[in-house]
Amino acid sequence: MTGLDRRAFLAAAVTASVGLGSGLVAGRQWGRTDEGGVDAVDLGLAGAAAGALGISAGLLLGRRSRGPAEGQSIDIVIIGAGVAGTLAAYRLAARYPTKSIAIFESRSRIGGRLWSVPVPPVQHEMAELGGMRTPFQHRETLDLIDELGLSTHPAPAVAPGNFVRLRGTRLRRQEVTHAGQFPYALRPDLASLSPDAFFVRLAEAVGLEDLSKVGADETGEWLDGLSHHGTKLSFITAGELLEAEFGSEGAAFLQDWIGYELADLSASKWLGTVLAVSDAQYMGLDGGMQRIPLTLADRATEAGVSIHLGWRALSITDDPDSSGGLTVHFGHPTESGTRTVRAGTVILAQSGSSMRRLWFNSPILQQSAVLSRALTHLVENDSVKIYLAYDRPWWRDLGLEPGKSVSDGPLRQTIYLQEDPSGASLIMASYSFGRHALRAFPSLEASPTEQDAGRLDDAVIRAVTEALSEMHGVAVPLPIDGRGTHWGDTAVGSDIPLWGPGVEPWKMTKDLIAPIDRRRLFICGDALSLNQGWVLGALQTTAHVLDRL
Repeated sequence: MTGLDRRAFLAAAVTASVGLGSGLVAGRQWGRTDEGGVDAVDLGLAGAAAGALGISAGLLLGRRSRGPAEGQSIDIVIIGAGVAGTLAAYRLAARYPTKSIAIFESRSRIGGRLWSVPVPPVQHEMAELGGMRTPFQHRETLDLIDELGLSTHPAPAVAPGNFVRLRGTRLRRQEVTHAGQFPYALRPDLASLSPDAFFVRLAEAVGLEDLSKVGADETGEWLDGLSHHGTKLSFITAGELLEAEFGSEGAAFLQDWIGYELADLSASKWLGTVLAVSDAQYMGLDGGMQRIPLTLADRATEAGVSIHLGWRALSITDDPDSSGGLTVHFGHPTESGTRTVRAGTVILAQSGSSMRRLWFNSPILQQSAVLSRALTHLVENDSVKIYLAYDRPWWRDLGLEPGKSVSDGPLRQTIYLQEDPSGASLIMASYSFGRHALRAFPSLEASPTEQDAGRLDDAVIRAVTEALSEMHGVAVPLPIDGRGTHWGDTAVGSDIPLWGPGVEPWKMTKDLIAPIDRRRLFICGDALSLNQGWVLGALQTTAHVLDRL
């Protein structure tokens, strides 16, 4: 098959199977060299991963990036190809059409923690192995989706008829009137409370007597001044707050009810996470959330931006020949030695753990007290997502609706997705923070990998099916296929760092945008934002960087 025919075939496969726009798969070459050669991989090949080979759109196949030339000078170097990095490149290419701009990404795909994988035979829903939705309150995210010409669909979070199974008791959410219906050793004053009343009591205990004052930012200024028994919430953990207010059993009930293990976060971050979007309606993205950075990257390359995949930033030093300029040292897993790039401006758009590793190897970054403090107070969090595909929606037989069921077992949250026109169906069998799922499914520590598109091994699928059967009280059938991932490998920057105790993020974020005096180095992305884990956090910090450039 000729190169042109192959690109046309791959483009058609992706358009049909993934729903990506034709502009993403029409054979555009990524990161062309000055000589006109392909520097990375044609995005048609990238998209074919989904359409023809059953792996995620954006996971690149074939020829690897040759990377930058040694000592190459680039006006703007962006490190990280998630939403923040690709948005910055897209906006800056439009603003400065004569400047050279390049994105460097350590992974072999574009998207960061947005990773959308098709699971045949399901046609419309994607396995969102990374970010999966956005709430209506996040207008900036929805505005960008509109700007890019993408479309959304409802992504229900809560359904009153779905299950809550805690400590062996299974009830439908609408049947739960008070915490004492579940066998926790609660104080009498707590046993009589509804789950919602726990949050009202907690808010009052920390000085938040009017829940209408909850801000849109999860760690915004609305948290300033909140304290518990004289200690600011930002300086204690969520676990300490919950146990002090409700005792160990009350704290366990509340965390089981919401389906998250986040006790090591700062109490302010936990409270913001729970309350800021507590009554949110959510939207998913047709074709998967990864379409946002893929579309941005596609448009950036149209404007001349180069994208180098598989190249990790190892360290940053001053450029001795340029006042305020920087030198970035890159490595590739299949290359010996390093390559240096001279950068007029550097934008870090990385995950928290990747940024922390770069900081450790870069004394110039350690000069920034605010950056050092922020990185020191990030708490690494494991997260597991497991999707299973079936030939029919068996959960409908139980009267369950799109939305989540919750358990205190290894699955934590199980989310039933919208029905597919094909008749097949997809569920997120497990959405778990902490080590809960990993203790039950230990092989997830090493697999699945990005190289095999998150494909689950048979042992994990059988164990998850057994857990689903126990949770639902019926014999759940084995699925047709399964995909999953474990976000928690700090070595490759795939963990989810969130604010721990000891910092007040709303007082730091503006200083973190340009953390080093007299250096053109900027930071964006959700990792050090007021809305960690959301596309919104990436958009807000990128807007601040663009304002400074």
